Amino acid sequence: MSNEISRRSVLAVAAATAGVAAASAFTWAPAPASAASPVRPAGAGTTKAGLGAPLDTVVFGDAASEKAHALSGTLSDVVAGALSQPARVFNPQATPDWWGGSAAFTVKVDPTRTTYLTVKLWGGDVSDKADESHNWRLQLFVDGESVGWYDEGPVDNLDQLGTDPRSPGRFFFHTLPLPESSTKGKTSLQLQIRSMGRIWDYGGTTDTYFYKQTEPSRPVYRVYTHTDPYFVPEASDVLGAAPATKTRPNEDDAAIAKLTTQVLAEHNALIYGGGAYGTDAWGFNMLAEGYAWKDSPAYQNPDALTAICAAIDSRYNAWKADPTVLTASDQQWQGFGRVGLVLAYLWEDIQDELDKTVTTGPTTVANPGFELGTAGWSTSTWRGSGTVTADTTVAHSGSSSLKVTANANDTTGSAVGVTIAGRPLIGTGTYAFAVWCRTDAVSGLGPYLDILFYNDAGQIVKSDQKFYSATGTHDWQQITARLAVPSGATKVRIDLRVDGTGTAWFDDVTMQQVDGTPPAPPGKPDRRTAYTDMLLSSRDYWKQNMRHYSNQAQITAIGIYQCNRGLSLISPKDAWPESRAREWVYESIGLKPWYGPELPDGTRTKPLGTGYYVVTPRGLTRELGYVGSYGEVTDWLVMMYESITRGYQAVEAPEVREQMVKMVQARGYFRQFDADADGYRVSRLETVVGWRNEQYPGIVIYASRTVWDCSPVMAAAAFDDPKLTGWTQEMFDDGQFAPQLSLMFTNTGNRVQLNATRMLARDLPAFRRLAASSERMPVNWDVPDFAFTDEVDGVLAIKNGQELFFASLYWRARQAVNNWGRVHLVTPSSQQSATVREQTDGKLSSNTFTVQDWVNQDYTINDSNGGSNFPEGGITPPGPTVHQAYAGEVLPLAIIPDDAHPALGSTELGVEEVLVGIAPYYQLRYGRYVVGMNTSTDQTFTLKETGQGTARMLTTPPRGFHGDRDHVALASGITVPPLTTVVLHLN
Repeated sequence: MSNEISRRSVLAVAAATAGVAAASAFTWAPAPASAASPVRPAGAGTTKAGLGAPLDTVVFGDAASEKAHALSGTLSDVVAGALSQPARVFNPQATPDWWGGSAAFTVKVDPTRTTYLTVKLWGGDVSDKADESHNWRLQLFVDGESVGWYDEGPVDNLDQLGTDPRSPGRFFFHTLPLPESSTKGKTSLQLQIRSMGRIWDYGGTTDTYFYKQTEPSRPVYRVYTHTDPYFVPEASDVLGAAPATKTRPNEDDAAIAKLTTQVLAEHNALIYGGGAYGTDAWGFNMLAEGYAWKDSPAYQNPDALTAICAAIDSRYNAWKADPTVLTASDQQWQGFGRVGLVLAYLWEDIQDELDKTVTTGPTTVANPGFELGTAGWSTSTWRGSGTVTADTTVAHSGSSSLKVTANANDTTGSAVGVTIAGRPLIGTGTYAFAVWCRTDAVSGLGPYLDILFYNDAGQIVKSDQKFYSATGTHDWQQITARLAVPSGATKVRIDLRVDGTGTAWFDDVTMQQVDGTPPAPPGKPDRRTAYTDMLLSSRDYWKQNMRHYSNQAQITAIGIYQCNRGLSLISPKDAWPESRAREWVYESIGLKPWYGPELPDGTRTKPLGTGYYVVTPRGLTRELGYVGSYGEVTDWLVMMYESITRGYQAVEAPEVREQMVKMVQARGYFRQFDADADGYRVSRLETVVGWRNEQYPGIVIYASRTVWDCSPVMAAAAFDDPKLTGWTQEMFDDGQFAPQLSLMFTNTGNRVQLNATRMLARDLPAFRRLAASSERMPVNWDVPDFAFTDEVDGVLAIKNGQELFFASLYWRARQAVNNWGRVHLVTPSSQQSATVREQTDGKLSSNTFTVQDWVNQDYTINDSNGGSNFPEGGITPPGPTVHQAYAGEVLPLAIIPDDAHPALGSTELGVEEVLVGIAPYYQLRYGRYVVGMNTSTDQTFTLKETGQGTARMLTTPPRGFHGDRDHVALASGITVPPLTTVVLHLN
């Protein structure tokens, strides 16, 4: 049959099809295992020849080594790098482009076995851009073809430079396999390293996805070739030393005080600054949180209830004008769930507002005297540059005004000012507009008031109508305008701007209808009817478009549950019983199988069969394998839990809490301690073995992370669990709480400020009331060892004395079983990461997938259920066409359950899919670690290694094992039953 099979045909494979061992798809046998010692600390240890030692070493920047390896570079400079070691950097082009400098060189390879290449890099290097999604990259090439993929491939970049130091004070090593088809029958090979720009994974176009290289790359110190997957440097190799970490000084009180001031100002702006109508769901959710917070201006404030309903009205009106509002933007998979959440929070106090008619917008100028700073106004720079600030030292009335300074820009000056954020509604007839203005050394056209009229569709009916103040320097003067409303206009925009140079102050903006008919919302329903329509439509749409990635399934379930809860209050006849609503919750957290979307007749589609769970039995989220940041779903778990247990007519959910605590605790094994950029002790997320969102090193995290919807105290506060409490208290002991609040200061959007609001109002006070816990993170070096294995996700985390060993054996196998494993070995003094060949076994499908000639991504997404669509291989990179060195490898597919069937509507080649890429059995050897993992439910395998030595079993002995777990004979073989992992450490 054709290797270019479709997704639909993959899922139709019968479970009874006889399989073949995945290893047979390769012409190479894996490299012989060796008992190599772990990476030595700086300045100590030796290695015996052949035990992970290099075939060849290229010292970049060393003239003799470069000459011996015929190195030639373009746009490349030799530099004295860290610890005075020679290195090379790769520069951008004179006119920056995606590709930068490069270096080609010849190295020794093995003609019959897999040859690996390891790069040596300085762990203290960091990216200059404070955005982890835009990292400089280095890519490896052989014979002009890319060795692996640029973004999230099973064989990834040679390097990605992160925004935090990966291993401060010392070098680290990263290893990739060379294609066996390139090394077969050869003893030497020419390779090339090329520098490239950044990639933003969520960019939808070439220009927003691929960013040009604009500065030199990080230094590259050495590359090595070797045949053992585990690389051991020579004793003379300079490695550096880990810094002695210290405790960061506590700055919590100052950070909390600053954040509180910022958040409360935002609450004020939403209530009184005109920001309520037109705000997003996070905005009205924020005011609902503020309504119960004594420090907030929204606290028990009827004006806050008015603003909340005005905001919901705006979402209703936007949805009626554009149905995609339900499926995109701030709601996405949650739909209108937050409407139901807010009703549950405020039900007893919001009744009077619900009896009113849906509003269509503000009818007055918000914050006309700038007493709330620039709330209700947005900065607008049409030309040049300048500054826009609220000035509390100058005012026409009150205590503040708007200060606008237009900078000189060549001979024309600048055009700078503000635009009203929410366009007020207008009726027919005539309106008078005015603003007071004061100037200092203004030249050019000068300060002006600009009025524009719009229709309901947001289209301009009448454009700029500018009314100017005098230039030069003068005291307060009023700019006035009297305008007839043009036919079809329903909204007005007001701009205040300085055109030229100099400074102007604006104050006391007014808008008054002189004659005509005031604005009216004809035909708008009452709020109870409108909100019922929103909740019912959202619940019923998303039940038919349920997601299967864990975080997406959870968000969808939250929205479905929240909508139903709102319906139980506002329209009980349309609400489901609690038991039915909670089914979606159970499926999204792994308490029940995931049955997928529901058809209009109520039938569940069960696209992945009757036994597919979106959370593994060990508590990890299940996508296609272990994920880093996307697996940290505390924010969604807490929102789901509180959607059930908080607010009017809340109910208990102990079984939900128990499962959620298990899930958050499972993530604690995927952490590592190191030093942050300032040398302070910090816990980081394990991301090197993660499927999605490459960021090295991972973010700072203890029990829970700081992101848009989650705070570092959220898990402990919500669940009151001793382990989560102790882990969070460890964060405070390390002085790492305040630094994690930086996102809340730099991102002032409603989503993050909602997160800050709930942390300040609820989570932080709740956490402070918890008793001290003796629990500490399980990855601390001075706590007992552990062995965490998850056969469903194909991942493990091992603490073995002073080593942390992470491995993803089911590694980015999106279309078929690929025989690549990913490992990360961490000690207090060193780090190594690698993509290595592994062995697989067990019954597989006779269908195969051929690796395609794609270089950006190795997959495509074609999601008919409202998700993103990406072309085959992702967005095409700029520049000349580059081919894939691994193209043409033929890979077998796993056998999927009989009752699984197509659900995503895709017939595209290479679509990322669950089930088809996980092998029944994996065996991996890396250094002293030997792993046998049985992911099947009905097959048994034998872990057996050549050699006469013994090993210590780090995992719980499998059923039927009766030997000495500290002295397991390698050659005797160990039975590995279904859903069991055996990890050995060679003695």
